[in-house]
Amino acid sequence: MSRRTKLAAAAVLAALAAAALLLAGSGSRPTAAETYARLGLDPAPAARAALAKGEAWQPAADGRGYALAAENGSFRLRIRPRDGSIEVEDRRSGYRWSSSPSREELAREKVKGLPLANLQSPFVLTLVRTEGKDQTIRESLNSLSKGMRLELLRTADGVEARYFFPDRKIGFAVRYALTEAGLKASVPAAGLVEQGGYAVFSLDLLPFFGAAEAGEDGYLFVPDGPGGLIRFDAERAGRSKGYAHQVYGAELARTDSWTRDAQLREDIAYPAFGLKRGGHAFLAVLSEGEGAAVIAAVPPGVKSSRYSVHASQLYREEYLYRMSRLAAPTKAVQKQRLDVDREVEYRFLNGGDADYAGMAASYRDWLIAEGRLGEPLRPAEHVPLQLQIMGGNYEKAFGRIRYVAATTFRQAAEMVRSLRVKGVASARIVYYGWQNRGDYDTEKRFPIESALGGEDAARSFLAEMKALGAKVDFYEDFLWVDEASGASGKTDAVRGIDGTAFTDDGWFLAKPAFSAAAAADTVDRLRELGASGIVYGGLGDTVFNDYEPDGIRPRAFTAEVYGGVLDYTRRQLGSASVKRGNAYVLGHVDAILELPSDSSRDFMIDETVPFYPIALHGYVPYAFGPANLRDDDTREFLRAIEYGALPSFFVTHDDSRKLKETPSDFLYSSRFDKWEERIAQEYARFDELAGVLALRIVGHEKLGPERYATTYEDGTRVVVDYAAGDYAIEKGGGA
Repeated sequence: MSRRTKLAAAAVLAALAAAALLLAGSGSRPTAAETYARLGLDPAPAARAALAKGEAWQPAADGRGYALAAENGSFRLRIRPRDGSIEVEDRRSGYRWSSSPSREELAREKVKGLPLANLQSPFVLTLVRTEGKDQTIRESLNSLSKGMRLELLRTADGVEARYFFPDRKIGFAVRYALTEAGLKASVPAAGLVEQGGYAVFSLDLLPFFGAAEAGEDGYLFVPDGPGGLIRFDAERAGRSKGYAHQVYGAELARTDSWTRDAQLREDIAYPAFGLKRGGHAFLAVLSEGEGAAVIAAVPPGVKSSRYSVHASQLYREEYLYRMSRLAAPTKAVQKQRLDVDREVEYRFLNGGDADYAGMAASYRDWLIAEGRLGEPLRPAEHVPLQLQIMGGNYEKAFGRIRYVAATTFRQAAEMVRSLRVKGVASARIVYYGWQNRGDYDTEKRFPIESALGGEDAARSFLAEMKALGAKVDFYEDFLWVDEASGASGKTDAVRGIDGTAFTDDGWFLAKPAFSAAAAADTVDRLRELGASGIVYGGLGDTVFNDYEPDGIRPRAFTAEVYGGVLDYTRRQLGSASVKRGNAYVLGHVDAILELPSDSSRDFMIDETVPFYPIALHGYVPYAFGPANLRDDDTREFLRAIEYGALPSFFVTHDDSRKLKETPSDFLYSSRFDKWEERIAQEYARFDELAGVLALRIVGHEKLGPERYATTYEDGTRVVVDYAAGDYAIEKGGGA
């Protein structure tokens, strides 16, 4: 996703001044344009990629049917003129990556008909009808489909293939370009043609690139939780039809997607997948349009006799549509196409780098090159404890709303002082439930809840923590708004595909501009109090399309606005953090809390690996779920040690039973005096790894059924033994 924050400093200052005058004079809610100016954002749509120019290229094919399209110092790109199939030769190793199996491999294939044709094609295009009674019936086209026309155009670093199907009056273009790391495959929105009674539903791009047979040495990598492997030699007959999930989760604004089952699995947090075959591997990064893509991994016996992984580009969504409140819902397909450019970058690896740790390092390199990771962390003498404190929340009793305090500011200060005496040398406090009446009225956060001590107590607490060297962030979620708060769902809620406001149990999902304005106002008030930052819930794991009547605001736009909120918070307070931490926040955050540490237990996943932690470590500090809320205490503690996470606890001064009738009822065991000794003991163990906090992870390997080793760039190795319930630190000899 390209960065589009390009306002000049003078223009930003002028816009901010104008917005401030307007707000001071009217007292009304700012417009979206005023909010974006305040954040320093340019909300103009990103420029779309243009199609290649020039005359058609008609190359002569070699004996295998391919023609050389481009080459650089590391790779050669060849294309088959008759159908656009591609092959990339890695000149460093001599290995060839192909979009379809070789003749010898096809001879062993068991599928017939359309599946066999799809297997030989560099794409599978899925269409729906735009006319007639049932417009949800789908049909597939590929490069072997009858009547297909193909035109090739040379580019400076590759080739553009333009496909057209006359009987369906549908066409699209795919551009292939060599890079220093491998290959970029892109689908420019400008190349899509829909001239008849059919529309593009999805496009599977290079669906069988590098596909492997069962029993080979290797695996597929998918972004399930921290990372998941699907091994080629595993027994899985009848276990699964495949792994297929949308990047950043299913579209919330689709009326049928907000289900309990959808919430139980880990959404894809980072747009990457990979494949390893012996001593060769690739990592694929969805670098444009990732929010409108599904990452699909398919085992043998579903679409072919091979393992494959690819990105399926979504252009339309199927949803449930109601003609009226009384009518049963029917299936429909959205009319307006999601018109954004798509790009997948393949990065090729060999030898010792051809594994999931090498893939993670390659993803980190890509993030750094794109300016998405920020500066490396500075070495620290101690690991910072992530101490989350619940102030309190509201409950409804006898038709009234009352606030239930669980930790006042004075009590929070006592807790931190006590931990300091017990050896917790560094802490970062996240304070929850500070708002007036807690979560009840999200439109009226201030003044700070009086039951906690009010704003005077908050100022004293923040000043004392600053003197102790402890940072204090306040937690807030600006995405969901109570319809009873006075805000209007008609004007401020995100629109679903069917045009209705997206609501759930009396709350609506706010438009990005609404959330941004509320966040900016809160930042300014907290700055006056002396807060160190804000930890945002929602911004780190929730993006969506907004289906406005005048056009779709895509997920990339939502992510850009959220990035502006985080940047504004950092400028004003010094720190901005999120929960869960999808990749679009990288470069905008100082820490991630509750980063997923386990897979979704998908039938396809054979092993969970720390791909995302490897990519982040040394640049973005992260913590997993609070230790006092673990399901498997020993295993989850060791997982945090193995994956390089920070220690984290979520506590209250009073017994958590006080909160059982409030929205904070998830805190079932949080009383500080019951956990204090454990916090100090566990902190001491994490603090043994303070020396590697700012270092990259350069290796991770499975030593045995229950033993794993994580290696840092100075040579330090952390060996975790789950069977023994312990770990060992082997100090390195230096960087």
